[in-house]
Amino acid sequence: MRRIALLGLILLAGCDYVGNPGAGFGGFISDTVSLRTNPNEPVGDAPNMQRVMGRPTDAAPLLPEPGNVWPGPLPPAKTLSDLQREAGAPIDTGAMPGTSPRMAGPRPIPATLTPPAHGRVLTTPGGPATTTVGANGVETYTLPDGKQGIVMPNANGSLTLIGSDGSTITVPAPAR
Repeated sequence: MRRIALLGLILLAGCDYVGNPGAGFGGFISDTVSLRTNPNEPVGDAPNMQRVMGRPTDAAPLLPEPGNVWPGPLPPAKTLSDLQREAGAPIDTGAMPGTSPRMAGPRPIPATLTPPAHGRVLTTPGGPATTTVGANGVETYTLPDGKQGIVMPNANGSLTLIGSDGSTITVPAPAR
């Protein structure tokens, strides 16, 4: 039995450790047996490593810089008139370079604006709801009992009424 163990030890010393031909038996032993208490402990001697290990460090503390380290006050901001005065001439707002009056196209036709939507009456389970459109374009409704909310149009032509308390009602949209 001793001969087999001795033969195994000799053969094991000649074998290369798995995946690393330079490690050999010494690599196997160093990976298997550790003299440290925690084999997974990171190795290092930087000040942060010393702090992590709970050992004292001799790092110098951070101290404030002496004197005033802030820059002085900002110069006053220049206005457009200051910039024009520095340039010496007024800013020209004429035609773009390379264009002449005869190259200009016809004046664009102003877009026709649709008239703003006025109030309408919607039939709801709580009674008729009167809608109004505010200056910001948001359509709101008011029920006979005083509850209010906003009107959201749906893609299928119906309207969803969202109350200020979070309630929702879906109603068919009347023709305008």
